[in-house]
Amino acid sequence: MASTAILRRSPAPVHGGPALARACRSPSSDPMLEPEHPPGGPHRAEPAGDGPTPSTAATRFVADVERALEDPQTARRLSLAGVRARIDVTDAGEAVTLLLDRFPPQVLLGTGSQEPTVRLAVGSDDLDSMLAEGSHLPMAILAGDVVFEGSVRKLLRVLPILRAAVDAVRFARDDDPSA
Repeated sequence: MASTAILRRSPAPVHGGPALARACRSPSSDPMLEPEHPPGGPHRAEPAGDGPTPSTAATRFVADVERALEDPQTARRLSLAGVRARIDVTDAGEAVTLLLDRFPPQVLLGTGSQEPTVRLAVGSDDLDSMLAEGSHLPMAILAGDVVFEGSVRKLLRVLPILRAAVDAVRFARDDDPSA
């Protein structure tokens, strides 16, 4: 009975549809990436000449995930996920794309030209904490802090693998006195 009361007063928006469209409004001049990427590593979409510069949260997220994907075992495991995730950073007006449907997997700053299987709308703080050990994306979704559209379960299934790899990268970086 108490859970029913919580559900009635929950301010969480409806997932997907108009709520996601409002949360993910981005400039119409988003750079689109080519569908075919030549081998040789991840490729990033650069902001347009007069466009906004990437936020610290998105840049840090992309750099940490790129370093995590350098591990062959992590890259192999994540490439089996079969998911393309677009993460719209709502307060910065930019996007991060995870391409976990290919080998090697890639992370891009910007939007990809292929349709994502899951799309998330998060704030910079939620993007920072998405890969942190104490953060739980499903709870943020339930609370309405993160809005999604598509097959979010596919991303949630492999997020612990990505989180562990990024934790190792961050630990190595923090432990390195020359960094």
